[in-house]
Amino acid sequence: MDSNNHINGGHNQLLPNATHAEQHIHYHHGDEGGAASHCAKNLVILGAGADASAGLPASTQLIPGIVTWLETDEGKAIDEALRKQLKRLTFRFDKFVDDAIERLAKDLDRERDTICRNVRDELNGNAHLDERQRKMGSLIVRIFQKITDVKNGAAIDEETEALIREVTGIEPTDHTIIDFTKLNYTDTFKTIITHILRSSLHDSSNPILRHVYKNLLDIEQLMAQYFYGFFTGRQAQIKTYLYISWTLWAYLIHREQMLEHGQPSVYDQLRGRDNLQVVTFNYTTLAAQASPTALHFNGNLTDYVDIENKNDLHIDDIHALDLIAFFRERLPQEMSLEGERIAIPVPSFIPPLKLKPVISDSYITTWYRTSEAIRHAGRILILGHSIHANENFFCDMVRANRHAEITLIDRDIDTVSRNLCNTLQLSVGRYTTLTVQGHPARKYDNRITVIQADLNDIDLTPWLDDADNHISQ
Repeated sequence: MDSNNHINGGHNQLLPNATHAEQHIHYHHGDEGGAASHCAKNLVILGAGADASAGLPASTQLIPGIVTWLETDEGKAIDEALRKQLKRLTFRFDKFVDDAIERLAKDLDRERDTICRNVRDELNGNAHLDERQRKMGSLIVRIFQKITDVKNGAAIDEETEALIREVTGIEPTDHTIIDFTKLNYTDTFKTIITHILRSSLHDSSNPILRHVYKNLLDIEQLMAQYFYGFFTGRQAQIKTYLYISWTLWAYLIHREQMLEHGQPSVYDQLRGRDNLQVVTFNYTTLAAQASPTALHFNGNLTDYVDIENKNDLHIDDIHALDLIAFFRERLPQEMSLEGERIAIPVPSFIPPLKLKPVISDSYITTWYRTSEAIRHAGRILILGHSIHANENFFCDMVRANRHAEITLIDRDIDTVSRNLCNTLQLSVGRYTTLTVQGHPARKYDNRITVIQADLNDIDLTPWLDDADNHISQ
């Protein structure tokens, strides 16, 4: 390609103020989208667990789901249309999955003891496991423990070292009597491990396999990896990001279009309440349907942005959208990566970067309103969000409010308890255990409560009403 026809016109640009959101957020007072419920006393923060409660895929299920969907007629048509626009694209989701499994298999020794310990704790502490899950857990523990036993048995302990010096006068330089880097696992072992890893990808909500899965296929981290192409001007990275983000966008719309109407979810408890502000990290429209003033912190499915020409674009009704027609007819008219006219439309998704890129001015308003809503909230209810350090920009906002009552509900109480303490700069070991509505919970300093439960199993009324209701324990 001619250097004058570089994919972004020879300039590494998103917007002139890209990556400076932190500097502007406290000074920009926009009017778009309505006031944030007049800084409502009750603030609800929604993560991926909220969408999962409505029947949408959890974040760990997105890439496996995309791989399966790309084998359907709709998925194949959209993949073909995107590759027609993104010439010489080499990225494929199925190959990425295979490579990720191979990488984890190679790193298994490093993760083995942690996985084994966590699975054993799950077997001992979870009375709801079915027989198949217990057998899978027992298999993982037995195989991994045998490897550990062999390695421990080959270790040269202090007593053996002393005997070596006394009998032979030789100074031991190795920690074991076997070089494990030269040993090869048998085909049977490799086949078993591959089966376990693949099972964990397609059954990521399995309480046993989730300890194996970890963050093997994090699509947001994948997007962040290629998003940097916009800063460096690398065409291959930009094309890969366009493919990944538009495929994710299409898959999420497909899943939302397929949702069964009337299926109960946590969103039903938020609907019709004008006394709260909702902030969502999900791209779907479910939060906006339940609360029209909802703020989409990291983007949504109804908007996309031409980041080359700084134009905001919108889709009125994603539920009536013909996805194949959009990718075959509309997007090609709006996307141009070569020639005199350069246009680079991307879904309005913000991947988890250390510095927030401002791909649209509307984000400055959204982040300002979120900051104000958190600062003035008297009660913060966090549903299905892990408060991860990747969102340090958002975590700084939460930490700034040192008086609000905070309640977090999630299935993984250990992880979210630790993350919340790290965010608030508190000691992790000072929780008091209790039960709330029959579910295990932890309380901290009479201000923070973490509840282990599925969101659909909790009555949110005590946290959503204006009155200071008693929370049953």
